[in-house]
Amino acid sequence: MPEFSFRQYCSVCGNKIQHTIKVAIAPEMTRAEVTCDKCQDHTNMLLTTCPDCLKAFQYFISDLDFVEEVQRLSGAYVRLIAGIRDSLKEVIEEFKVPVPKKWSVGLECTCGNEFTAEVPLPQLEDMKSGTS
Repeated sequence: MPEFSFRQYCSVCGNKIQHTIKVAIAPEMTRAEVTCDKCQDHTNMLLTTCPDCLKAFQYFISDLDFVEEVQRLSGAYVRLIAGIRDSLKEVIEEFKVPVPKKWSVGLECTCGNEFTAEVPLPQLEDMKSGTS
């Protein structure tokens, strides 16, 4: 994983924060939480780097842990579908519902390369029958 050094300013107090973070190569993403030394505010970061040049990175910052929120929401959906499947198992033989395997975002690097970064999502197969 390439390592990048950069700075950002705290959105609460304006304090300059210096980072050095190892960043995953797309389509994988690195999750990081940054804490301001001055006011202790937390910022969640989701980072990835261009798979072609490895010289630039893309990032998303938020007060929320985006990956956790996406996985929690999709997990609730999958558990709901698993519950429906389990309640119908005596009525139907086969139950199939398409579930997205990943959340993805299209990105473009300063080198001109277009690529995708992804977050894996819970799958129906992960919810064993009777354990939803």
